Amino acid sequence: MARLSYPKAGELNAGLEELVLSRVGDGRKDFGYKTESAGDLASWGDPGLEELTRWVGRMAGQLVEKLLGVSLAEAYLRSREREGEGGRAPVVGVVARRSWASVYRNGDRHEPHFHPNTAWSAIYYAAAPGPCELDLLDPRHFVDYFDAGISLAGEEQRVRLVCAPGDLVLIPGWLRHAVPTFQDEGVRISLSWNLNYMARSG
Repeated sequence: MARLSYPKAGELNAGLEELVLSRVGDGRKDFGYKTESAGDLASWGDPGLEELTRWVGRMAGQLVEKLLGVSLAEAYLRSREREGEGGRAPVVGVVARRSWASVYRNGDRHEPHFHPNTAWSAIYYAAAPGPCELDLLDPRHFVDYFDAGISLAGEEQRVRLVCAPGDLVLIPGWLRHAVPTFQDEGVRISLSWNLNYMARSG
């Protein structure tokens, strides 16, 4: 996982709260525990959001390359070779398949969940009166089913990240995460993207 700050956060976030709240007012999804925008952020036609989305994809791509020690194109070719397929080096990138805005008000939360069919989940904090908390959970199913009388470091533990508006968090799509109960006045606004890899001929 990675946490980093968006270099243009001050400039972008100034108008983002108003934009999100106006969009969430139209065709919103009210889940009872938070409110979410309908439709992808890409459909909003906001140049600042489009630039942020491109930056998020680049940062995810750079994270993967740093973790693997090779370019995305090289990693893609190696995986094809393992499957007995060849080919030329493609252009490989990380793209957003789905994106949305979430608005939390006093008492709202999001229970543990993960994002299926997603390589990376990206969360950008746009506005909050205080810290933005995100819990990361042990991804193993039924880890607490058998009590052997011992526990390993971190087992059954939540790791709580404390972020601020302008921060981006990148986590694997399979990693369970949760938003603890928001207990401030005002609103907490985050933008989220489900990211996947895309390859095309160079």
